[in-house]
Amino acid sequence: MMNVYREILPDSYLLILTDEEHSAEPEALHRALQRAGGSGKNNVWVDCSELHQPSQAIIKLLSDFYIRLRHQHIQLILCHLEDGLQQAILQLPPSSQPLVLATLLDASLYCRNLHATRQLSAA
Repeated sequence: MMNVYREILPDSYLLILTDEEHSAEPEALHRALQRAGGSGKNNVWVDCSELHQPSQAIIKLLSDFYIRLRHQHIQLILCHLEDGLQQAILQLPPSSQPLVLATLLDASLYCRNLHATRQLSAA
């Protein structure tokens, strides 16, 4: 069973996924992504460091929510991916590939730079 832990940060909504029994079901992740999308945060970070051997349903769900959140101007970023998950994400069509960064610190820096760039172009 998949567990999803949530942490609301100042500028982002963090989801930490765990799959202790290697039988991740997408329902918990689906609910968590829905909450994150309605949180008012501009960024949703997903820490996958404890997600081992995710199902195709999980990969599809992440792809679908990337598209959905992008339409809401929310950035979905996946961090700490094992090689197999990263390869599965990279095999998705480019228009449905969530951004993959190595660490949560990288996600923070990316979002900070993106926000600064948006502010400069709006000025």
